Amino acid sequence: MKNLLVFLLFNVLCLSVQGATLEFAFQLGEKQQPRLDKLLPDVARQMVFNNDGTKLIAKGMGGTVVEWDIQTRQKREIGDIHAKRWLAYATGTNQVLVRKADDSITLLSLESDHETLLTHGQYESGSLSAEGTLAVLSKGDNEVEVWRLAKQNREIMKTLPTNLPVRNGLTLSNDGQLIAAAEGSYRDGEGHRTVIEIWNTSAEQPIRVFNTGEILGVWNVLFSPNATMLAVDTQQNAHSGIRVWEIETGRKLLTKSGFEAYWTRALAFSPSGEYLVSGDEASHLRVWDIAKGESVIWETYPTGIQALAFSPSGEYLAVALWDATIQILHWRGNNE
Repeated sequence: MKNLLVFLLFNVLCLSVQGATLEFAFQLGEKQQPRLDKLLPDVARQMVFNNDGTKLIAKGMGGTVVEWDIQTRQKREIGDIHAKRWLAYATGTNQVLVRKADDSITLLSLESDHETLLTHGQYESGSLSAEGTLAVLSKGDNEVEVWRLAKQNREIMKTLPTNLPVRNGLTLSNDGQLIAAAEGSYRDGEGHRTVIEIWNTSAEQPIRVFNTGEILGVWNVLFSPNATMLAVDTQQNAHSGIRVWEIETGRKLLTKSGFEAYWTRALAFSPSGEYLVSGDEASHLRVWDIAKGESVIWETYPTGIQALAFSPSGEYLAVALWDATIQILHWRGNNE
């Protein structure tokens, strides 16, 4: 009996299949009772680790942006920032780009708490390059603004016209070379249409267009760390899925549909880009081996998953749950 209990405990704490390993490390935040009508204000909508993995920046559903110290497990509220809908983070400059409650777009240094006004307007989405030298913004219309963020001169560098309204997400690759704009429309008789345009920041036309087909939309759009792949979630007929494309060739590397959950709320590439992790409303955390096209780890939590984030070194995977906790897991992949 004792050996059986040890075996069961090991399997709860450590999940290892085909080289990928997840092991519980610790928890951030106090568990709260999830609400059925809407998510709690303290549930992390977005998360990102800083450059050396010692801090975790999280934006709650209520708009408060906090910084968790991984070693002490203490948090601090970042200034008076209450982000409206989204935020972006630049690891190289340790700055966040947010749309505040008054619709101003600001850059805030997490080192000094110095805040710089960029512009005003009801922007729907935005992103930063890792070094904080470029930003992209969209108001949800058929344009993407590319901003240069030089210290003495922050200005719109160019405006890119898109085929459809940018309603489903906007992101920059870490190196600031590529833009992914997730666009959508709805027409009677045609249903929902969602496409993702890939732009080079120096180009005047998209270099690649991914047509996802007749799906409701996407919750996530993200480049792999080396910007060779793009991942999105999908939603069709009340079931979610995921897709991964190779950007250079346009080839589909991973296509999964028909998940139990209505939305796959969270996606994250492992630092090596070998794996994609997904988290959904049905409480499922899955690790996908992209090359093999299959799930190698499948864990079910007591409540839904809202956000995921890898530390840059690949030591940790953070999992934000609907009970307002963040579960920190030790991670190991084949090449990480």
